Amino acid sequence: MVKLIYSLFYQFKNVMTIENEIKLKISKPQPPIMKKIINSGFKFVKETSQVDYYFSPPHRNFAGTKKYYLRLRRRADGSAIFAYHVVVSNLQTKEREVAVDNFLMFRDILKQLNFKLNCVVNKTRKTFINKKDNFELVLDKVAGLGHFMELEYIGRPKQFKVKKIFDIINDFGLKKEQIVSGCGYPDLLNNKLKK
Repeated sequence: MVKLIYSLFYQFKNVMTIENEIKLKISKPQPPIMKKIINSGFKFVKETSQVDYYFSPPHRNFAGTKKYYLRLRRRADGSAIFAYHVVVSNLQTKEREVAVDNFLMFRDILKQLNFKLNCVVNKTRKTFINKKDNFELVLDKVAGLGHFMELEYIGRPKQFKVKKIFDIINDFGLKKEQIVSGCGYPDLLNNKLKK
């Protein structure tokens, strides 16, 4: 069984990407912040509902590590995206993702292989893109946690400048204290459930 699990992870090796992003806790987005987003060159792309299932493999517990995430994201058409994320720093994550045709079947396979379901994150996401500055901005409403903004650089990694993220945050009137440092939604949800 261990060989099968490692072969699943091995398949990801050719599709790794590096994300440069920051997450902030915000109050419910009001018209002024929406206006600032549009005035800053961001264009609305879509609104989606996402249900993310976070697992730990049988040989290791990912829950609470704040470093490793194994996610199965269900799509509306019954397919899914299976992803393995390794957090490098507060601004950078290495990601490996693969498309899955059948969410229910794949979830059942993980269960049969003794993968442990750590938590389910249910959210509504509004996505905006700024092509000029190569940024994607998402506004998330996460069940049980509230509202968040994620700002991700989507250009060439060598052209990424941390200062630009902080310039955008300042333009929106957000504070550094609102940055969610070193925690993903599963960590925040599990911390809340422990209280």
